[in-house]
Amino acid sequence: MPRYYFHIHSHDQEYPDRTGEPLDDDAHAIAMAHRIVSEIAEEPEHREIEVRVVGRKGRAVATVASNGLK
Repeated sequence: MPRYYFHIHSHDQEYPDRTGEPLDDDAHAIAMAHRIVSEIAEEPEHREIEVRVVGRKGRAVATVASNGLK
């Protein structure tokens, strides 16, 4: 099962995911990123965030922002 990493960016802050999460495929990773954004964006100070999903060997999968998928 491939491992995906969810790097969180909020304003000028960056929170790298060093552990990752094993998921079935890109679609599941993108769905997880949407859940992460939804949960974090509930906090007033983090309304504008994005989660960059990275797959195996640093492959960019998607960027999910609080205002939609980029």
